[in-house]
Amino acid sequence: MKKIRFKFASVYSGGGLGSFGAHKAGGKEVFAVDFDKTAENVFRKNFPDAPFFNMNALGVSFHKMIELGLKENDIRNIDILLLSPPCTGISRRNIHRHPFNPVNMLLLDCPRLVNEFKPKVAIIENVDSLLDDIMKPLLELLLAKCQALTDYNFEFRILNANDYGVPQSRKRFVLILVRKDIGVPVFPEPTTTDYEALYLNRLFPDVIGFDAGGIRKKLYSKTTGEVIGIQNKWKHTNQICGTLTATAGEKFKDIKTGIRNIRPDERLIICGAQEMNFEGINPRDVDFVTGNGIMPPFMEAICENLANKYFN
Repeated sequence: MKKIRFKFASVYSGGGLGSFGAHKAGGKEVFAVDFDKTAENVFRKNFPDAPFFNMNALGVSFHKMIELGLKENDIRNIDILLLSPPCTGISRRNIHRHPFNPVNMLLLDCPRLVNEFKPKVAIIENVDSLLDDIMKPLLELLLAKCQALTDYNFEFRILNANDYGVPQSRKRFVLILVRKDIGVPVFPEPTTTDYEALYLNRLFPDVIGFDAGGIRKKLYSKTTGEVIGIQNKWKHTNQICGTLTATAGEKFKDIKTGIRNIRPDERLIICGAQEMNFEGINPRDVDFVTGNGIMPPFMEAICENLANKYFN
């Protein structure tokens, strides 16, 4: 049994992909919160002993957790708080994205949760498009709220999961807050040594094309201005897979079967979640949970780096 190096809690836990990574880094989960039933089913299948609460994160507070039966000593001594609020109002896949989309208020609520539980370290994770110009007002508000947490040092960076052993190009905004009596934020160095080993055609030799899905631009004739086609988004597989989403619009081109959906077992490998238990989970729910999750090796690297620095 692996030595427990730190205690952590997760709000917006999803199906527990980030929790799985934290567990592998030596963490023990104090509690997890998510409002989605599908996510809850996957989480409970993988962590039957971890307290899970299906509730709106806006209702999460120190006293609420006490009311729900958690021990005060446990929630007063959280080492790492994982916060990964929904990205739907920020993602470039959303043509109607806006900094003040109501769902983005969940991101702005994260500093409140840090103040509620006062963990030694908090990790706020979201999509890299939070740094796009259109999202600047949202980012500035988030940073102002973090600045107001005067007991914490904080820093953010854009990290790519494929630098940490995940066979998927998945850039993420990662903001780490560290209590001033503990230290300053630290980020992991890349752990991937052989990027070619992560290429799609190395993982799945029969796959010769990858379509990232999403919105295709119309192609117009330069002479008549008429629509003459739709942008081709097929990419070769002699590279790392693009980002997989919860909507699962991505496709493979297979030399044996032609164009097809990505299978659940393939998706779990691409997300670095093949060690998790998804037995009995229907394929659409696998798509949803993995598309919304934090890739386990990615979170493992972040937490292990923090544990090496502060929790030995």
